[in-house]
Amino acid sequence: MPFLEKIEKTMTKMKIPPEIIKKIGIEHPINNETKNVIAVIEKMDKLLSLDQCLAIMEKQGCCKSGQRDRDCKAFGEEHKDKPLAEKIKLLSGVQYMMTPSLNSDGIITVSYGGYQNGVHTGKTTCSCGQIKVLKQPFSVSPTFCGCCAGHFLYHYQNALGVKLRLKEIISTPLNTNGEKPCEFKFEIIDFKKHKTSV
Repeated sequence: MPFLEKIEKTMTKMKIPPEIIKKIGIEHPINNETKNVIAVIEKMDKLLSLDQCLAIMEKQGCCKSGQRDRDCKAFGEEHKDKPLAEKIKLLSGVQYMMTPSLNSDGIITVSYGGYQNGVHTGKTTCSCGQIKVLKQPFSVSPTFCGCCAGHFLYHYQNALGVKLRLKEIISTPLNTNGEKPCEFKFEIIDFKKHKTSV
C-alpha cells in the first residue's frame, strides 16, 4: 500500500522541484486515507512524467520481509549460477511469485491475477488493502499499482540477481473492471551480485 510520507520522501530524494511537490499537495499532518493517496497520485499523473511516476511508485512496494523475502533470497542463492532465462522459468515455482517471462528484448513481464487468497475467482481482483476498503464505483489511476509492481520488483531482484526498473504498467484489474490481470514490465538495468548470461 502506498503511503504519502514515503511518496513525499521519494520525490524529494529524486530531486523533484519543491514547487512541484507543493502543487502535488501532500498536506501536513499527513492523512493516509485511501482517497487522499488516490488524489495525490492523480496530481502526480498530471504534473510529472510517466517515467517519474513509475520511478516514484516502484519505491513504494510493501511486504518486503517475511517468508516471501526469505524464499526469494534462498532461490537467488540456490540458482545463482544458472542463466537468467532458466531462473525466470523456475521462479514461478516459488509461492506467490506469479508468472514471469523473459521477452526477446530482454524485458521481464510479470502477470498476476485470476486468484484471490489462493482461490480462482474468474475475474481478477485487487489484493491491496487500501483498495479493498473502497466502495463501488471508484476510479484509480494505473499509477497507483506501481506500488504493487515495486513489491515484485524487490523480490525479483533478490531472486534473479539483477537490478530492475519498472518500465510499464500494462494492465490492472482496477482499470479493466477485473477483465485483465495485473501485468507489469521490468527492464534489467544491471546485474547485481554476479554476471548472469541471458
